[in-house]
Amino acid sequence: MIALEHLHVINVIHQEGSFRKASEKLFKARSAVSYSVKQVEEYYDIEIFSRDTYRPELTRNGKILLNKIQHLLNEANDFDVFARQMNSEVEAELRISISAIFPMDKVTELLGKLKEVFPKTIIHLDIETASGERMLLDGLVDIGIYGGLEQSEQVQYRCIEHCLLPVFISEHFPVADKNSIGKKDLIKYPQVVVKSSYKTSPDTGIVKDGLQWYVSDHHAKQALIRSGLGWGRLPLHEVTQEIQNKQLIQLSNPKAMEVPIYVAKLKEKALGPVGMMIWHFFADYTPQ
Repeated sequence: MIALEHLHVINVIHQEGSFRKASEKLFKARSAVSYSVKQVEEYYDIEIFSRDTYRPELTRNGKILLNKIQHLLNEANDFDVFARQMNSEVEAELRISISAIFPMDKVTELLGKLKEVFPKTIIHLDIETASGERMLLDGLVDIGIYGGLEQSEQVQYRCIEHCLLPVFISEHFPVADKNSIGKKDLIKYPQVVVKSSYKTSPDTGIVKDGLQWYVSDHHAKQALIRSGLGWGRLPLHEVTQEIQNKQLIQLSNPKAMEVPIYVAKLKEKALGPVGMMIWHFFADYTPQ
């Protein structure tokens, strides 16, 4: 296999437009620059630069080869940065879990900042339901953003939001026309629940003496509630449009559940620069 250094020389010749300028930029003798081109041409039995012009011009095959050379050099540079980063303080990879009830616009804003500041860090993002704390305690993620009503002694928390979860039905729900709907009316019909994304996590907010239908995500839950097949709690910030369109009816009884949202990390585990950026990212947000 030909040395990357020779391919780099060919790319610089193309960028600078002459062998002389390439030798000056690379701090190489003109003969060394010519030698690199000769090595590649002989190794692959291909003419890269035309000998019929004063200035070096790529041949047809040279243009095709240059495209591959530039791609290979970019990949090699990315590998170099990644390998160096592994031995530095900056995390090569970071695992984050984010609650499905957390506002997605804030998630995308966070990810945009991470991409801008730490472009080489690999991010593993898990959107979870009722399992953020368990995933953190079990070492599956480095940092979590999740809702919780209880706190662990092993975890350090920073409250960044409060999520309101009222109970909703639709106009198609069997008792939607009643003036007052309470728990006794609701438990006759399925409570739609998003099942935990982690098997050892407990379910919360479930009426134990009623019937439950379990779904795998919030979109399915909304669809079932809108259809009138069941009832359930939904994040208020996610369904404002459905309320305005009268697709969903918010009930006052049972009372809305208010869930604090935390950014959380294990006390015993130090975070690198990427993790600390996530930890401090929401400092300007005032929990509503």
